[in-house]
Amino acid sequence: MRVTKRTNIATRVLMYCAVHSSHLVTKAQIARACNSSEHHLGQIVNQLAQLGYLETRRGRHGGLKLARTPDKIPLGPLFRAFEAKAPLAECFVAETNTCPLVDACRLRNALTNAAEAFYAALDEVTLDDLVLDNAPLSKVFGLDTPAPLARPAALE
Repeated sequence: MRVTKRTNIATRVLMYCAVHSSHLVTKAQIARACNSSEHHLGQIVNQLAQLGYLETRRGRHGGLKLARTPDKIPLGPLFRAFEAKAPLAECFVAETNTCPLVDACRLRNALTNAAEAFYAALDEVTLDDLVLDNAPLSKVFGLDTPAPLARPAALE
């Protein structure tokens, strides 16, 4: 299974926000750090906010922050939300399916089971697992020290 670029960028956005949890961050900062266009990233940020992963604040002193602490953000639901429109195979989309084997093929069930196992594994991984005490990640994201063990309270 290949993860879409949108899911990859969404995960990077959340990781960046988790590493910088002590303050608001901007889309421009995230775009630079995550090697993404600010326009494309903006669309993903909007979706993350609609899904309840991010809080956004407009204006001169605006920015983004996580809506929940990283330990309360499992990756499974995030990946399900972003991958929902990406079919595993042609036969998963009845309107465009041209495969003549669809009524006799058992691959669809195998792929469905594999996807469920993939998401189940991601259900056990939180955003905290990706960023906590990860000095190399903190350095890439512009911090000298890894994300701390204790999370600061949500910004007001």
